[in-house]
Parts: sequence; structure tokens; C-alpha cells
Amino acid sequence: MMRARALAFLVPTLAAAVLLGGCLLKQSKPARTYVLDPLAAAGTSAPCETPLAVVGVLKVTVPGWIDRPQVTGRAASGQIVTDEFARWGEPIERGIQRVVAENLAALLPDRRVVAAPFAPGQAIDQRVDLGITEAARQVDGTVLVEARWAVLGPKGETLVQHRSSHRASPTAAGAAGAVTGASEALAGLSRDIADALRALPTPERGEKAVERP
Repeated sequence: MMRARALAFLVPTLAAAVLLGGCLLKQSKPARTYVLDPLAAAGTSAPCETPLAVVGVLKVTVPGWIDRPQVTGRAASGQIVTDEFARWGEPIERGIQRVVAENLAALLPDRRVVAAPFAPGQAIDQRVDLGITEAARQVDGTVLVEARWAVLGPKGETLVQHRSSHRASPTAAGAAGAVTGASEALAGLSRDIADALRALPTPERGEKAVERP
């Protein structure tokens, strides 16, 4: 009898706990999804039919602490902070590759820009090999993007090798500002790469491009 009364007491208690848990879940903060934004195209003209060169942007490499679904930032003493309620809408290395390719297409309208993986048989005159070493909001509120990059020729030879560092000061707080700042800093990085590509001689069409992914 005592046991029956104990069970009778537990049933409404458990039911209340389940209902309370459901209310708490419903009140939990929803996750937000972000993507990086490219530069706006300078005009609405059709792509050049006879481009000076075909530029391919290779797969971008990023450190493991950046390569995660959450938006990350820097805290004091080098601590990495992740925002569980701010998520990338695409893998971050793919997002950076997409934005850099779109930026180069906007900055270099006389060239055709494609992103790896390239179509079978696609001849690539110049390849952009990009490695991100830093891409996060810093303790002072700015967003820093640092990268090592190179431009490779059709036979895989290194034509240009450089390091870039760009810092943006977004006005928005939190993850929204971090993403906006990263897009601005990547625009500066893309301008560095575009300047290097403009300074190179026009590729000779007789050269055979090396096959790379």
C-alpha cells in the first residue's frame, strides 16, 4: 500500500517535470545561420567571351579551430570562443573559396574565374592557392583575416607568393559583426590577389595546364 501511494505521488511529479522540460525547450534560444558575402559586381555586363585568362581558385585550407559549424572568435589569453547559437550555413573553407572567387570575378571582369573542383578538361591558366591562418573577431572587437597565398602557373610553377593581413572594424555586435567583418577583410585579401594577377603577363594559350583538383 505504501508503495502504491509512492508511485501515485511520483506520477504527477514526473508529469510536471516533463511539462516543465518541454516549456524550457520551447523557450531555448534559436540558432542563427550566417554566410559570408562577396563584393557587389561593378556592372551588369555579360561575362567576357574571350577572357585574358582563366583563373581557378583551389580549395582553401583553414585551421581546425576555424573549421567547425559554429562561428568562432578570440578571447583573452588566446582562448577560442565558439557561439553555439551562431552557425555557418556552409563549410567555412567552402564559403571563403566561394567569396574569393566571386570577388575576383568582380574585380577582374576581363578574366574568367572558376572554383575547384574544375570541370573535366577545363584549362586553367592561373591557380590561386590560398591558406587561411586567422579569421576571427579579436578581443578589441575588430575582425582579423590573415592568409598565405600563391598564384601558380599552368605547369604548377609558383608565379607569385605572398602573405596578406586585413583587419575590419564592424559596427554590429556579436556574430553578425564577426561575419560582416570577415567579409570585409576577405574583400581586402581578394584585392591583393587581383592586383597580383593583373601584374602577371597574359598567359600564352599554347601552354598545357597541369591537372590539379
